[in-house]
Amino acid sequence: MRGQNGPVDQISPEDIELANVLLDAWDSGNGKSKSELERIHWGDGSSHGRRFDRFIRKTLGVPTRRKSRQSDRIADLEGQIRSLGAVPSGLDAEDWEVQAQHARDCCIAALRVWNDPAARCRTGSFALLFVAAWNSLALAVLIKRGQEWRKLNRKGVPVVKNGIEQSMDTADLIKATFVDEAHQGLRENVRSWVDLRNAVAHRHLPALDILVIPRAQAGVLNFENSIVDLLGKEFGLAESLSVPLQLSGFRDPGVLKSAKKLQASLPLDVQVLLAQPESSSPELLSDPTFALRVAFIPTVPASGRSPDAVAYFVKPGDVPDELDEVVERYVVLPKTLMAARPNLSATQVIDEFQRRTKFKMNSNLHAEASRRLEVRPRRGDEEMTLDIRFAEYISSFKRYLYSQAWIDRLVSECSSSDGFEKTTGSKPVPMDSL
Repeated sequence: MRGQNGPVDQISPEDIELANVLLDAWDSGNGKSKSELERIHWGDGSSHGRRFDRFIRKTLGVPTRRKSRQSDRIADLEGQIRSLGAVPSGLDAEDWEVQAQHARDCCIAALRVWNDPAARCRTGSFALLFVAAWNSLALAVLIKRGQEWRKLNRKGVPVVKNGIEQSMDTADLIKATFVDEAHQGLRENVRSWVDLRNAVAHRHLPALDILVIPRAQAGVLNFENSIVDLLGKEFGLAESLSVPLQLSGFRDPGVLKSAKKLQASLPLDVQVLLAQPESSSPELLSDPTFALRVAFIPTVPASGRSPDAVAYFVKPGDVPDELDEVVERYVVLPKTLMAARPNLSATQVIDEFQRRTKFKMNSNLHAEASRRLEVRPRRGDEEMTLDIRFAEYISSFKRYLYSQAWIDRLVSECSSSDGFEKTTGSKPVPMDSL
């Protein structure tokens, strides 16, 4: 028997049984038409299926009216009109639609500023518009859901200014919209843009433009995914955008400075802002929803000529194995103002250990030692960062990086034969015996 979507008071069991029979006869692979079923069971098919629809909906709560091709076509055309920033003729935009369109317009304006080759104060202007875009996106989602979006005073009464109800701050709107743990990177990304907006909107800091590219790219992808998933594909930006063509990074020597030098040239308060999220939550370093890092791989064209540069952009998880080791050398791990992040490969750790102890060490022994000393998870457990002082797991490259503190600890634990065997599970082999 089909399940009911609503109350069935005053509906007889006979009606329910008949409704299921009719629905099965119509909904089967070789089902009869509604009019035919009406003639068979009620002796009258003049309603052309409307009586059937009403009976099934009232009895079982199941809608049986199918949209026509024309209805689908009209809906598609209305969606196309909305994607152009207009409201279909004869319709009034709902409050959430107005906010959604404003969010889309602000994000497009932010991208226009960022991709303008003559733009100045790029990061400051982008931050202003991008935060406005997220503010309106969150408002649209909350209004559509029927959730509270207004700023309330201590008595729970909406705050009114100049006769207008005030909305919550952007950070609070984002928290209310994206509540689960899976959106931590997104929330931190938006928060970092709010901080940058407040700190650099009125300052000319061209060096900042290069350093925030990973956060800008991650933020734009977050915005596109969110507005499409939560509000509809007609508000998406992807079909309106193309990859910008620029010379920066190819011919401009100033852009080729190291990230470290660029960051050091910024005012101290801005350096603190850049370091703050990753310092308080190290796992954000490898979260693509917070900062999207790509590998920049030069290639030689088939013509054999020597161009200024030809390159592909590849996400970290898609880097071929044969390029993985080379790419790793170009991954910049920012040094926070609190302490240095682990930045040494296992090979570097092993080389330094052997130099200082004169005991042979290989990757298997090193991995075992790191597990026994609880620097890495036990075998079979999920790979993750356990102690940022000694090692950090970079999920985009599926490997660990280690600190100088880890080398010092490993040397201290394994400097004696007993200590080496206890830490690695194997007896030590002197280097000079090989």
